[in-house]
Amino acid sequence: MPASDVTAIFPHQPVEISAANSAMPEARDFSFADTPRLTNALARGDEDAFRFLHAQWNARLSRYCFALAAGEEAIATELAQAVYLRIFKHIRNLPNEEVMWSWITRAARSAACDSRRVGGRYRRALARFGEWLRCRLSWESDEDPVTEALDAALQQLDCADRALIEARYFERVPLEQIGARLGVSTRAIEGRLARLRAHLKQRILNATRESLRQP
Repeated sequence: MPASDVTAIFPHQPVEISAANSAMPEARDFSFADTPRLTNALARGDEDAFRFLHAQWNARLSRYCFALAAGEEAIATELAQAVYLRIFKHIRNLPNEEVMWSWITRAARSAACDSRRVGGRYRRALARFGEWLRCRLSWESDEDPVTEALDAALQQLDCADRALIEARYFERVPLEQIGARLGVSTRAIEGRLARLRAHLKQRILNATRESLRQP
């Protein structure tokens, strides 16, 4: 099935947070009990596998995207569509239903990150975070390569790490709320953020080594 056909099977439509959104023609006997078979079929572009996934999880995915979009229905619909395209292009053999849903939510968060990048809000948040980092990089020049270097460094992060950085420093989500969302302690979140800051700092230093004074 060509990638262009995915949008034909799942056309853009308003997000409905109801069971009615799951109504699709019945597919042959796929099951989450045999997730490897399902994900292999999705990776091959099997149309029945996509119909099964849509029938079973479209309402759940719609709710998740609706939350990521902060209640913006049009954005939520675009995110859901982007997830289906990412499934078509990048899904791999996965062992069970839990791992598969985790993969899909990471794809949704990555799509949300990409969506935010096209808006001015991302650039403003990026500038704020760049200024925060600049204070810790002994920046001495009147030039400002930090923001662009930071943007490039963020794009090289794993989508989950990028989402964590953006949640904490762009959206200013409290550590406690992030920890509750991920099911880990505040200390674990702080440690992960510290490692990510160090990683980003090193990438920026490498990218701007002629303009930055090494610590």
